[in-house]
Amino acid sequence: MHWYSKDRKPQHFIEGKNGKTRATTLKDARKYGWMPSVTSVLDILAKPGLDTWKTNKAIEAAAIVPRGELDITDWKTKVLSESKRETVEASERGSRIHNMLEQCFKTKEQPSDPEDAGIFNAVSALLDINCGKQEWRSEEIICNLRDGYGGMIDLVSDEWVIDFKTKEFSTGSKQLAYESMAYQLIAYERALPAPPKRIANIFISANNPGTVVFHEWDKSEFDRYWMIFKSSLEVWKNVKKYWPEKHGENNEGN
Repeated sequence: MHWYSKDRKPQHFIEGKNGKTRATTLKDARKYGWMPSVTSVLDILAKPGLDTWKTNKAIEAAAIVPRGELDITDWKTKVLSESKRETVEASERGSRIHNMLEQCFKTKEQPSDPEDAGIFNAVSALLDINCGKQEWRSEEIICNLRDGYGGMIDLVSDEWVIDFKTKEFSTGSKQLAYESMAYQLIAYERALPAPPKRIANIFISANNPGTVVFHEWDKSEFDRYWMIFKSSLEVWKNVKKYWPEKHGENNEGN
């Protein structure tokens, strides 16, 4: 899980008692009053489509990983590792593209790699077409102290909130936008100062560099998106028995 302090600092990792860095736990967050990220909150929602995809990947992996002389435990470990390989590779690829775009928008400089330059130029052109000229801020941290959550926005201006999604696709090949993406964006938007912002995803093709798609979410649905996120946040708090907005720094109680 990802966590943020109330002064807008990431707290995803912490130094353990042995002096080594480890992932922050719920117990740590309770101690310091840290708030969960938007994406961590939304993990509380069921994702049947994703669950089906994972099941199919496990079945495919079981069909190609030989059992041989392995005992069942070792074989299952290899099958699960193989089933996650595609997800891990996609995550690493997406992180690299996100990091590249972050640097480009912050430095205003073109990447040296031609493929990366093509991606950045395509994203920039798409933003100009759909949003007009904006003063973009990259990887801006938000904290909603009233409701008790935080997060990091890929790209934000005085008028827009943008989130990048990296997928394998060709133009018009399949559905790209799913409503759960709007829940993430509206949580970011509601943590920002007025006036209200427009929200959109930019889909970046991982297998066709330079292919990008812009999807703006319907403003008339914002209140419904917010109600779904807010409800998810309340479920998260009650499941975890933790209400960040009621905690102060170094407060271990509710």
